[in-house]
Amino acid sequence: MRLKVVVFGLISWFFLMCTPLHAEKQFPVWDEGVFGEIYKRHGEKAAARLRDVYQFMIVHLNDPVEQQLEAVNDYMNDLTWIADSDLWKQPDYWATPFETITTFGGDCEDIAIAKYAVLVMMGVPDDHMGFAHVVTTQNEHHMILVYQASEKEPAFILDNQNPDVKKAKERKDLIAVYVFQNNGKVFIIKDEGDAKRTLKATKENQRLQKWLTAKERSKSNTESFVAFNNGQSLIPDWARIDD
Repeated sequence: MRLKVVVFGLISWFFLMCTPLHAEKQFPVWDEGVFGEIYKRHGEKAAARLRDVYQFMIVHLNDPVEQQLEAVNDYMNDLTWIADSDLWKQPDYWATPFETITTFGGDCEDIAIAKYAVLVMMGVPDDHMGFAHVVTTQNEHHMILVYQASEKEPAFILDNQNPDVKKAKERKDLIAVYVFQNNGKVFIIKDEGDAKRTLKATKENQRLQKWLTAKERSKSNTESFVAFNNGQSLIPDWARIDD
């Protein structure tokens, strides 16, 4: 089976920018020096996985969003689930995508962040996605990625515990608590069960420290590889950094 991995670095907070009408996006070239440096720092498997995710993003770069959601969900769900207490010796650590690739796995937050990061790198608008804190039927606190093109469109759930991308209304097994976005918005959800969910409150400009800390680490990850990419950014030219 083809190894499926997660993209690394500072890609967790990009916004889609304008491209010419009907023009296909072109992903920036990652020099062999990038893969060579990953090999030196983290070994052969990490370098192979990085190369694999790079090719994956190129292949699916210009797919329709619905296909990108399915492809990324399937791709990332192949990651090994590893508890934070085992991997990081901490009760709740939010790893960057780069940390996930070099440790070969992660928990639900790490996998959700990985999906988000790859989708943004492929041009899915940042503000169309959010991270949902939910409770499962096993009374487990869990994180999933949510995609919604607009308020008039259905929301879709990407879940490492489910192989299929499903509409939120189909996931009656999940009790939603809140959804947060990279832009600082937090949506508090009233969930009566059986997928009967309503918006209880919206909070603006919230600073979720674990998210902010992961973003700062991601920024450092990416910047450390620019020198091995002929001084060029690994980030697509249609995206910008949200500091």
